[in-house]
Amino acid sequence: MVVVSSNFSAPVDGILLETPSTKLLVNDQELGTATLYITEHNVVWGGGVRPTGGPAPTISLLYPSISLHAVQRDPSPALYMVLNYELRLPELTSQTGSGDSTAPDDDDDEFDADDQPITQLRFIPQSESELQAMYAAMSQGQALHPDPADELDEDEHYLDGEEFEEGDEEFEDAEESDGAGAGAGAGNEAAARMRNLRLEHNGSQHYHDAEDEEIEEQ
Repeated sequence: MVVVSSNFSAPVDGILLETPSTKLLVNDQELGTATLYITEHNVVWGGGVRPTGGPAPTISLLYPSISLHAVQRDPSPALYMVLNYELRLPELTSQTGSGDSTAPDDDDDEFDADDQPITQLRFIPQSESELQAMYAAMSQGQALHPDPADELDEDEHYLDGEEFEEGDEEFEDAEESDGAGAGAGAGNEAAARMRNLRLEHNGSQHYHDAEDEEIEEQ
């Protein structure tokens, strides 16, 4: 979920990183400069001003709405995010989400991944040296919000920093998630499955014998 508000209240609990004077670009359009708070619960950008003056809106992002985060070096150093949500703001002159903005909203429509709108965000700090700390805080926050319903598809590939860098040198680090921190959650689930498979393959007789003994005792 993404919450946009005209009111701002600084987070007080679970703050992983606070980065003041952070510029935000939404689909390449500058929204303003504010403080970025990466917390254990959400990501908040607020308490800032628009490029033309006046207060900028406050944007709060829950981790399930963040599909990917990465360190971007070009065209300017930034913490890059992709939302599985089309963020519509009156401050922006046009919307460039992948969905059809002219189509009426209908919650009963069948979901189509190809038509799912997205939003690209770029958080640009005052100093490039802050990017790694921002990325690390984001990774930590998403790891706290795994998706319990997510099941790893053996044919599905998740991006890590090295794999993304080879595909596009524009990004130095990247983590992709299906929901909240699904990349990390799926990786742990895959490792557990592999351990279970090895256990069943190498010691299946011992495993079944132990199970039979338990049934007889009952």
